[in-house]
Amino acid sequence: MPDELTPQAASDQSEAALPPPDGGAPAIEPILTVPHEPGAPKPDPILEVDGLSRSFGGLLAVDVDHLEVQRGVTTALIGPNGAGKTTLFNLLSGFERADTGHWSFNGEAVTNPSADALARNGMIRTFQLTKSLAKLTVIDNVLLGAPRQLGERLWAAPFPSRWRSQEEANTERAEALLERFNLAHMRDELAGTLSGGQRKLLEVARALMADPVLIMLDEPMAGVNPALAQSLMHHITQLVYEGLSVVFIEHAMDVVTGISDWVVVLAQGQVIAEGPPWKVIHDDQVIDAYLGRRRAGAER
Repeated sequence: MPDELTPQAASDQSEAALPPPDGGAPAIEPILTVPHEPGAPKPDPILEVDGLSRSFGGLLAVDVDHLEVQRGVTTALIGPNGAGKTTLFNLLSGFERADTGHWSFNGEAVTNPSADALARNGMIRTFQLTKSLAKLTVIDNVLLGAPRQLGERLWAAPFPSRWRSQEEANTERAEALLERFNLAHMRDELAGTLSGGQRKLLEVARALMADPVLIMLDEPMAGVNPALAQSLMHHITQLVYEGLSVVFIEHAMDVVTGISDWVVVLAQGQVIAEGPPWKVIHDDQVIDAYLGRRRAGAER
């Protein structure tokens, strides 16, 4: 059986992923009452998707009838290779255009689905292949995420007195983020010298610099060594405790069961299952999607 569905202690891990009753994020308890079925309505969705589709030639890559993402929780998007997970991310975050459908973000209809407009409104996504600027320093990479920088405006750029205080505040915040993600010692090094795991941490730090309300992470653990993976899992969990919403794509089920509150399963572009991790990983339809009906039937 492939790694995606192997953890023996998945049920135990999913229980551990839930926050302790004395300090959990307030949005987690309501989602526990949501029906475990595709397209289930959520108590307070930050994303609502209807009739979203995208084809490439004759291949229907995304065909989502209805999907809601709960605010203030960690949602995992899983599925076999080619299921349409990254394409769905690209559509929702404005990096590709949908053929049909509409969606709303943070209570407002998305009428201009461009990546920059959505980012300004608080939807920030990262990529499976990191997008750090290798020839800029680590601190400068983080500073690029700061929104509404006056020094970038043509009318203000020639007058440092108009933007210096903002620049100092941004630098202070960027340094705090580097400290938080254990990158402070690399502050003035070129981003190209970072390891793959450190670049993943750098991307999350830069995303937080943009004041997001929703962070979408595309395979954040890919290529990350186990020690840094544990650190990254901790940071992702911490984001929810701070009031953010997190959606991430992941193949490793130990990560999914370890940090997610809700799981959405995509296969052939369609949502085939939803629910808490312990429920989804034992769903027959999910097992069929990953392993194929014949082998899944033999194992049952």
